[in-house]
Amino acid sequence: MLPDNLKDLYVQWLQELIDSLSEKQEQLINTYSKAKKNLIDHDGVFYYPKDLLKVKGIGATIAKRLEARLVKHCEEIGVDVPRKQLPIDNGTQGSKSLKRVRTQLRIDGINTNDTDINKPVRKKRKYIPKKRSGAYAILLALLELGAQNKGVIKPDIIEAAQKYTDHSMTPNYTTKEFYSAWSSIAQLKKHELVLIEGRPQQYTLTEEGLQLADTLRLADGIDIDGKSIASSMDTNNAYYSDEHTADFSALKHDLSGLTCAPIKDGTNSSGNYSILEKTFGSQDFNVRHHEIGMVQRSHTFGNGDSNNSIEPLPRDTSEFTTQPSLIQRRRFESVSYELWQPGTYEIYPVIDHREVRSHSDREFFFNAFKARDMKSEIRQLSLGDIIWVAKNKTTGQQCILNTIIERKRLDDLAMSIRDNRFMEQKNRLEKSGCKHKYYLIEETIGSSIGNMADALKTTLWIILVYYRFSMIRTVNAEDSVDKLHALHTVICESYKHKALVVLYPTDLKSQDHYRGILSIFQNEFERSGNLECCHTFDTFQDIMGKRELKTIKEITIHILMLVRGVSLEKAVFIQRHFPTLNHLLNAYRKCNSQMEAKLMMFQKFGNAPGAKKITKQLSEKLAETFAF
Repeated sequence: MLPDNLKDLYVQWLQELIDSLSEKQEQLINTYSKAKKNLIDHDGVFYYPKDLLKVKGIGATIAKRLEARLVKHCEEIGVDVPRKQLPIDNGTQGSKSLKRVRTQLRIDGINTNDTDINKPVRKKRKYIPKKRSGAYAILLALLELGAQNKGVIKPDIIEAAQKYTDHSMTPNYTTKEFYSAWSSIAQLKKHELVLIEGRPQQYTLTEEGLQLADTLRLADGIDIDGKSIASSMDTNNAYYSDEHTADFSALKHDLSGLTCAPIKDGTNSSGNYSILEKTFGSQDFNVRHHEIGMVQRSHTFGNGDSNNSIEPLPRDTSEFTTQPSLIQRRRFESVSYELWQPGTYEIYPVIDHREVRSHSDREFFFNAFKARDMKSEIRQLSLGDIIWVAKNKTTGQQCILNTIIERKRLDDLAMSIRDNRFMEQKNRLEKSGCKHKYYLIEETIGSSIGNMADALKTTLWIILVYYRFSMIRTVNAEDSVDKLHALHTVICESYKHKALVVLYPTDLKSQDHYRGILSIFQNEFERSGNLECCHTFDTFQDIMGKRELKTIKEITIHILMLVRGVSLEKAVFIQRHFPTLNHLLNAYRKCNSQMEAKLMMFQKFGNAPGAKKITKQLSEKLAETFAF
């Protein structure tokens, strides 16, 4: 039988909780000790666990633990657990009394479903986007684009959705409109109406999303032709030819054992035709049979007539397609790609919206280019300050060209060296796959660079000699505009007779994967100077961001670089020996003393070459961060 007042038991159980804590849990010990002292000093009867809540320092967590201990104690002595009884309603109580009963039940934690008072369950309201809102427009755009069968990329959705909303689907950085109706995609994802997959991200309608989109279409009388839905997909619209599902890397493998017969005119007898010529040489899908008919198997036709010959495939990219307005789409190494003929695209720079002359002159570069009759665009870039893009005149699709610029003032360069941003930016620029990487160094100084003069000189030499980046040095922002305008003229001239192979990967795993696919295409297609392989602008934006696709290795390196004095080289070198933070923490735990922990890194990497060397002071700082 339980006593009428369980205060002494509660005090005893609080002491047991205190005794069960370790010395390292000092904060919890103090919390429980204060609760115990306040309970002892508090007058009154404590029978039910909920009665403890009126004691200062005892909250829901401590009360639940004491309640669990009470349940265990009752089971040991074989008595019922004390529960507060529900007040009897004899019909004289009004609605206010009933509300007080329900409130008391909630406080006491008693399930009202087991009583005579049944609280109605509030039905969750179905999410329906407001008419002409961003979510409304996105759903109708996905329905129009047939996204229930195939994923659609963000630019296509934005273009199709704009007519269904009163708000802008794209941010306008020139007017400081940094948010757009596209942000409503988060609500659609939250309510499981839209599914997001792949890299770059592709959006599809779920079954619920399809039903809601169709309901909105019918309710507002919007006419979306079924035929236009199917034909609006980018692979089947009027601008594109049918994409053959065959993988031409298999064709390349099948033809690797074949030997080309001599060519009639004697030119180019090597027979090293590119895959591009094989894939774009014919409009139909009889490429493999056509190629096999053009070659001879040496082991089969060894005694054949030496006069057997074939006509060479056209070398001029203008002959690759029989319809100039039709964009050819094929596959290689399981990646879709298109061929953009010379003259079918325009070239212009894209400027990062954070790239300003000053806080009061945020559109300096855009206006300066405009004054020189040079088209440009302001966007938020994932990497770099200025990049050059090619925009297809027919489809409006954009792709990244081989030129990217990182603009730095001398004081900004000094600060980036000091806080390790320089090495991080350099590493990401290399992963971009751009062949022409420029550092635009403006010799204006907005703040004091202190004692960084020698470090700046060293950095400038490293950029040129070690990292093989190009450098443009200017006096001020006006001089930078002149140099950029001259560079733009050279770029436009170099692409005047060049065709572009634009890649459309669907499932990129990392930034290294992004660069690897580009390298495969470059090795295969860029054997002659009249072709260039490139990713789309949307793929570049999706993959090259700082926050995207971080591996455990990258996270470990980034955390190490947060320690002052640990550069990228040092962090990478440490990560090779301690692959994860768990390995590093375990190594410190195995140290027998604090002095051993402080010297651990110095003993391991004190004799490392160059910038990888760990000094004794840095070793102590790492130990203070990760060991103590």
